[in-house]
Amino acid sequence: MSISDLKAVECPHCFGKNKIVFYSSVTPSSDESLRNSVLNDTLFKYNCIHCGYEARLSYPVLYNDVNRRFMICYIPDCDKRAITDRVIELDRTRIAPIKKRIAPDYNTLKEKIIIFESGLDDMAVELTKLALKVKTEKKYGIKVDCGYFSFYDRRSIGVTFFDSETLEKRLETAGMQVYQKSLGIAARLGRKQRMSKAFITVDEQWAQEILHRYRRYGFEE
Repeated sequence: MSISDLKAVECPHCFGKNKIVFYSSVTPSSDESLRNSVLNDTLFKYNCIHCGYEARLSYPVLYNDVNRRFMICYIPDCDKRAITDRVIELDRTRIAPIKKRIAPDYNTLKEKIIIFESGLDDMAVELTKLALKVKTEKKYGIKVDCGYFSFYDRRSIGVTFFDSETLEKRLETAGMQVYQKSLGIAARLGRKQRMSKAFITVDEQWAQEILHRYRRYGFEE
């Protein structure tokens, strides 16, 4: 079940007191509306009842999808590549694998949710995104900061990139065969991370490291 706490928050604009619900854990299987609140940007929304000042709150939250067996630890600005879950590490009982990820920003939290709900492998998606990023930069002669998974169907997968200078959005697509090849690479070269019980960061840096190993060693560990 989801865990929350009601706290008093002082408005930085008018200094009025507001009572805000803070969630330490969100479990969408017990409350679907919370899942929607995460994806439509309202869970962390702050609106002062006194002056109308609006902002986005930023605090750690554990998103735990019990039915789809994935957990995302949202820790704003987290720079750790892995966080050990000591309770599970010490538990010697056999449990089915759970995908456990670290999200250092809000957009990554939402992206991971959508990827896992779509039944895709986020490691393969990150490798696909990296390939499309190189393609986008060469195609337009620009640099892009970040890219986010946008859609997929039986034929293609799409990623939206943002121009680092103009912030213009560019949607690029690749055939699903690119994703399938990425899936094979991730299955072999990302095996240790898949077996880890810790929360791990799977992002562009991870994809670059895997791609470097793939180009240098092929599928050999």
